[in-house]
Amino acid sequence: MAHRYLSDMKIDFFVRPQPVHDRTNAALKRDAFCYDEQRDAYVCPQGKFMRRNTLHRSASGLYWLYLADKQDCQSCPLREKYLNKTDKRGARKLEHSYFREAPLKNINRQHEPEYREALKLRQIWCEGTFAAQKRDHNLTRVLRRGLEAAEDRCLLSATALNLKRMIKYTK
Repeated sequence: MAHRYLSDMKIDFFVRPQPVHDRTNAALKRDAFCYDEQRDAYVCPQGKFMRRNTLHRSASGLYWLYLADKQDCQSCPLREKYLNKTDKRGARKLEHSYFREAPLKNINRQHEPEYREALKLRQIWCEGTFAAQKRDHNLTRVLRRGLEAAEDRCLLSATALNLKRMIKYTK
């Protein structure tokens, strides 16, 4: 969602791709299914289409749900390999992030020189500062509850770090 918002605002940004773990217990994973952009459908290894069905919200985001026809899955020779044991519907389903295009654009930019330079600068400036705050300003955990308390604690830590830098450079 943040990728889409930043790209809509015409802000250039670079984010290192995060690994995605397939939590299904089926033998054939998501990589075995190809996405057809023209038809907006996934194609199973047997050549059958999984059409987009509904949009649903989960704890991790907003997803399009792609469902296979039950009749196609019942007569499929690979049924045991790609169907979850807990699937009550009897047909395979896949989730596809509603905001998928924006992160894919960012991932495709990772071979550009600007991308590598931005990540190198981030490593120097940001990550070092975060490590110093965690180490020297007790930011490993927050004692008070809630997002406001955590934000107050981070702002106080950043203020202390900036004051230390000001004192260091004014001497």
